[in-house]
Amino acid sequence: MKIVSEFSKDIRQPSHTSGGYQWWYFDGISSDDRFSFVVILYEGNPFSTRYNGALLADKNPSPVEYPAISISIYEYGQPIYYSFTEFEKSDCHFDEEHPLVKIGNHKMEGSLIDNRLHYELQLSEKLPNGDQLKGTIVFKSEEGDNIFNSLDNSSTGHTWNLVQPRADIAADLDLDIKGEERSIKFKGHGYHDQNAGNEPMKNEFDDWYWGRFHFDYATLVYYVMNRRDEQQHRAWLIKNQDAEVLKIFEEVEMADKGLTVFGLKTARKLGFRSGNIEIRVQQSLLLDNGPFYQRYKSDAFLKIPDQQVVESTRGVTEYIRPDRIYSKLFWPFVNMRIWYKPKGAHWVQRSKRLYRWTW
Repeated sequence: MKIVSEFSKDIRQPSHTSGGYQWWYFDGISSDDRFSFVVILYEGNPFSTRYNGALLADKNPSPVEYPAISISIYEYGQPIYYSFTEFEKSDCHFDEEHPLVKIGNHKMEGSLIDNRLHYELQLSEKLPNGDQLKGTIVFKSEEGDNIFNSLDNSSTGHTWNLVQPRADIAADLDLDIKGEERSIKFKGHGYHDQNAGNEPMKNEFDDWYWGRFHFDYATLVYYVMNRRDEQQHRAWLIKNQDAEVLKIFEEVEMADKGLTVFGLKTARKLGFRSGNIEIRVQQSLLLDNGPFYQRYKSDAFLKIPDQQVVESTRGVTEYIRPDRIYSKLFWPFVNMRIWYKPKGAHWVQRSKRLYRWTW
């Protein structure tokens, strides 16, 4: 994996090889821990059955033909809004000079103002079952360029650009769920990164855990990537004020592995240690459970004995097993969740009751 932390590179990447992908990821949790969200904008949606079907058929599909956006909003750890929509290429724009993405009526744009990063998500959609979302989420942080300037980035393949390890967020959202209108406003902390790859993820790694936690002391960002021939386990404790790396964790362990209803064998506990600094992660509340992907609202515990630091906080963690994406056994379920807008909605997506069952 190539690791960078550069705002200037948070743009559409020039390579668009068949099987490739890139996405812009945003998440956040309100200060009172009531609301949380994840928004992901894709060019080359790696979960698309249309894209993966064309890959399996050796049709050499281009990722630019499969743009998409997924939006998840949670209240007290329960989903209150979910969408995953694929669009036609002509309905989208991915800028190669500026952090700017337009997907349908949605827009993401980033700016650098007085050495501070400012990102704004503008969200607007109406789903086949009648649910509607409209509003904005703003992310503000220090620039934080070159967080990883001491790393050897000679690796090719998947690129991870950590743009905002910790941002102040402000959300102003209007929801219409089951015909009931709600206005949701909150502030809190969020996270933003960009990922890109030039081949299917299953060629790059076997499985991958990643997450982030915003302690008062600092922010933990980690990924645990298991490959066929090696392991890449990395975690950083990053200063909240200027995004300086305070500690790199070399010791990473996973425990309490168990099978899910879909047959995924995932660890519910992760541990990170460097000297006398220890962080424990408990993947507590399952937010999204699928045949190849899981998302948790998790608890983390930080302990630094010589500084008398003992903290706990909650954050978003995730797990993916990419080879399972290509199993056609799971595709009927995927097609219930992902709405390919030009083709029209799956009959489940038109149902107010059944579509929520797929969440």
